[in-house]
Amino acid sequence: MSRRLRYRSSSSHSLSVLWHWLKRLVFGVLALVMFGCAGLVSLYFYYSRDLPPPELIDQYRSFENSQIYARDGYTLLYEVIGLGVRVPVTLDRIPKILRDATVAVEDANFYKNPGVDVPSIVRAFWQNVTAGTTVSGASTITMQLVRTILLTPEEAQQQSIERKIREAILAIRVGQVYSKDQILSLYLNEVYYGAQAYGVEAAALRYFNKHVWQLNRGEATLLAGLPQSPSNYNPFENLPLARQRQRIVLDRMVEAGFITPAEADSIFAEPIQLVAPETPITAPHFVFYVYDQLVQRFGKDMMDRGGLRVITTLDPTWQNQAEQVVAAKMAELRDRNATNAGVVVLAPDGQILAMVGSVDYNAPDGQVNVTLAPRQPGSALKPFIYAAALQSGWTPATILFDIPSRWQKDGVVYEPRNYDGRFRGPVSVRTALANSLNIPAVKALEYVGVEHFVNLMSAFGITTFTDPSRYSLAMALGSNEVRLLELTGAYAGLRAGGRLVQPVAILRVTNSRNEILESWQPTRGKPLLGPYNEQIAFLITDILSDNAARRLVFGRNNVMELPGIPAAVKTGTSNDYRDSWAVGYSTEIVIGVWVGNNDGRPMAEVAGANGAGLIWRELMLRYHARHQAKPFAPPPGIVELPVCAETGGPPFPECRHVITERFFEKNGPVSTMTYQLYRVGGDGSCLATPYTPPEEVRTIAVLTYPPEVEDWARRNGLAPPTRYCPQPNDPDRAIALLDLDESSVVTTTLFFVKGTARGPFILDIGQGIDPTDWQVLSQSSQPVEDNLLGMWNAVGWRAGDYTIRLRVTMPDGGVIEERRRIRYAP
Repeated sequence: MSRRLRYRSSSSHSLSVLWHWLKRLVFGVLALVMFGCAGLVSLYFYYSRDLPPPELIDQYRSFENSQIYARDGYTLLYEVIGLGVRVPVTLDRIPKILRDATVAVEDANFYKNPGVDVPSIVRAFWQNVTAGTTVSGASTITMQLVRTILLTPEEAQQQSIERKIREAILAIRVGQVYSKDQILSLYLNEVYYGAQAYGVEAAALRYFNKHVWQLNRGEATLLAGLPQSPSNYNPFENLPLARQRQRIVLDRMVEAGFITPAEADSIFAEPIQLVAPETPITAPHFVFYVYDQLVQRFGKDMMDRGGLRVITTLDPTWQNQAEQVVAAKMAELRDRNATNAGVVVLAPDGQILAMVGSVDYNAPDGQVNVTLAPRQPGSALKPFIYAAALQSGWTPATILFDIPSRWQKDGVVYEPRNYDGRFRGPVSVRTALANSLNIPAVKALEYVGVEHFVNLMSAFGITTFTDPSRYSLAMALGSNEVRLLELTGAYAGLRAGGRLVQPVAILRVTNSRNEILESWQPTRGKPLLGPYNEQIAFLITDILSDNAARRLVFGRNNVMELPGIPAAVKTGTSNDYRDSWAVGYSTEIVIGVWVGNNDGRPMAEVAGANGAGLIWRELMLRYHARHQAKPFAPPPGIVELPVCAETGGPPFPECRHVITERFFEKNGPVSTMTYQLYRVGGDGSCLATPYTPPEEVRTIAVLTYPPEVEDWARRNGLAPPTRYCPQPNDPDRAIALLDLDESSVVTTTLFFVKGTARGPFILDIGQGIDPTDWQVLSQSSQPVEDNLLGMWNAVGWRAGDYTIRLRVTMPDGGVIEERRRIRYAP
């Protein structure tokens, strides 16, 4: 009995000890758990202390590509590839097989885990430890999304446990706020697939030129494998490796139960047809002109990632027409050393409908946009010089003198010549401008002043004229450079009645949320030509569209005459045929053209009319085959008045040619030139005398020219006669008559000279046939009628030929002269 009691006592003691240690163990475990939980809680709060809230995902705006469209809003001209290509697409447009493949290969437990896959983390940890390096990251789809959207770029690049912990915490939080479909949709629109493609839609377009919903099973599963290593698996770079990755994706899908092994083999057997990525661009010079403007307004970052939708002014039809015409005409001009051309087509309000910056954008220097390149405009500036002159008091009838002229300043002599080397004498402003005469244009610029002209051109939108003190009268012939786009805009200003018209390329800009950032509305520009702004602009337009006026130089049926189309146009040619210009407009359109070589090499006599004018004409004809041009209607205040064509002033009885010219009110015909009456005889080249036969006498009206023109007028037979008509042969009417035979021989030392002098006279003698020195023999204030006029005492004179001269003064002060040659032979 005692043994049993001892045994029980011993067992009880052992149980007590065991229980004691068990309680300690449980307490220790609980303590460890509590400390572990406290530690985890501490770590959680430590690493999550400054984490962004999951709701920031709603505010996240990934980069989106900006797109530039034509004026129709549908024709895509260019998609700006800044950071890459990203085209958002809703989850329901993404094929199920692509969603399943992504889940299978990236996060098989995606629909089960809370954002973090603990078994995968443990497995990855063990794999990394045994491998001695990082071979697995165990990042779930949610963790990858968090890393892309919520972590800063700097933290996302860190390879640290701390980043992983913060990433996991954020993933759990995101999983509590957003559904799995929302998370998967965001992921598939954000993940990088290589080839600058972000998101599945961009990847489908880049690799297969298809929308994501058009992908077949093989294409979809190939894409699903790329995000793990987009560079290595890029199908364009290494298709076999990408296919190996596709096989892994299919195997994972079989493991996850999405497809059967037979389906996996069937999908892998489907051919993969890649489509090389392209960046299509229409009207490249125009597109990059627009891009530069947008960068200036919104910044490069906004253009590269802001998802701007830009509606431009470009008309694809007329852009295509302009490109066709330029290519065709330049092929004809290439043999004459002309290699490039630029075209600008503007709507009347300044909208750029077409811009051709070069013949071939892909040529070695084709990226240069010649519509923006400063080039010498030749005579294309003349309309604005004359507009300034009309503003300062001239009229279309004002007479200018197209005669050889020279200007000298600081030792530099400037002697311009006309295009054809000829001079046309007195011409009206209308004739001078219509025929592009150079000398009158220089005189017009001299009249208005270089500074005033530079300021006027700047007001019309020319930005290349900066410092008037550097320029000279050579500006009249285009010695300074302008841009085709700006000059075409200035001509649009003339068409608009002398108001500022600024070329515009952008109609509307919206952001990725369809908010309007900019919207262009046409406005009426400020007047630039003073109180009679519209009237002056109309008069210039009227001259530039006057086909009859320009025929003096250009002849009939020249390139600027458009059948049935009223059009104002001016050509220009720079020195040595380096630049050929044609800029003009109708009521419907404004077109500017430049032809030349990018490096400034001279062309083979390609002038404005037979170079740029050919392109301008063809484009105008094509445009107006669909659009009816109206005559240029005069604004109020334009009057038509008779003008004396020779003087530019009001007609008067002596005026030989009276025309009708247009003026604006209070600026009618004015001239400083008048006609002076002269009594002439014979053929009219000599002044009549009292003894000129009455039947030969008549009165003529001769134009009085300014003093600086008198020499030219005299050389060209336009000056009034200055010599008297030869005296009549009839002795009864003769004024100065020597009673000597021609070549009489004198043998005595005293020689008496007889004759008639019907007025005060001087009788003198000189040695030789045409003496330069004369010796007076006699003079008298009284007339002599057939009697002794004087005598010559030849003592001491040498033998030889002499000339006796009788000069009789007329009542009006004129002198009639008679000469006889004699021979002295003592």
